[in-house]
Amino acid sequence: MSRTRFVTSRDGTRIAYDVSGNGPSLVLLHGFSNNRTMIWHELGWVDRLSSHFRVITVDLRGCGESDTYDDPAHYTATRHLEDVLAVADACDASDFRLWGWSFGATIGTHLASRSDRVTRAVIAGTYFGPLYTSERVNGWVAHTEMLARAKAEGRLDDLTPGERDLAARTDLTVLSARYRALLGWPQVEPKELRCSTLVYSGTRDGRIVAALNQQQPDIEAAGITLQLFDDLDHAGLVTAVKVIQPHVLSFLGE
Repeated sequence: MSRTRFVTSRDGTRIAYDVSGNGPSLVLLHGFSNNRTMIWHELGWVDRLSSHFRVITVDLRGCGESDTYDDPAHYTATRHLEDVLAVADACDASDFRLWGWSFGATIGTHLASRSDRVTRAVIAGTYFGPLYTSERVNGWVAHTEMLARAKAEGRLDDLTPGERDLAARTDLTVLSARYRALLGWPQVEPKELRCSTLVYSGTRDGRIVAALNQQQPDIEAAGITLQLFDDLDHAGLVTAVKVIQPHVLSFLGE
């Protein structure tokens, strides 16, 4: 793995990233409760992509080696976009391609709707419109509080394996703050995206694929490519490497 580098974002937050390979710049953004190493390095994506691109992987604020806060005010959409652009500036990437998965894909839609520096975007596992309703966010916060109580009381064995892993490796106070911040995030519509975009999901990606199916007319009217992979769930959008790679490379390399 390439050495970790750091850049200071506009509000003073230190953002961790790394760079591998040569070619057009490609920024990779991970999901909500993981980091750049878990997704892009451990799944082998950096090794596969670095022969085609200068691959830039970023730890989102609150994740990995980047700075964390327990105040939701630090996790606005604007702050996240400033972080990505600060990394791009540090890499002298005046423009770049972008691939985001899950929460990283949501950040990607926001950035592609606000900045002309994104020349192509691959958006995996998110949809448009009102993502972060109070009902959903409050449910996530309540679940995080339950995990925190179980952790404090030594009841991790009562949790599912996935919950135990999350509780063991995550600062749950930070996680709760990040969830609460989502209530203030604006929504993005397909027609707002400024660059050529591929949106993809899987037929087992639950509410996400259901929403994309409903939004398909607006997505296609905006000139966005929508691709749904048979039998892939949310995780499969990045773990099914042999299935996904040819499509992503074809789109990004055009």
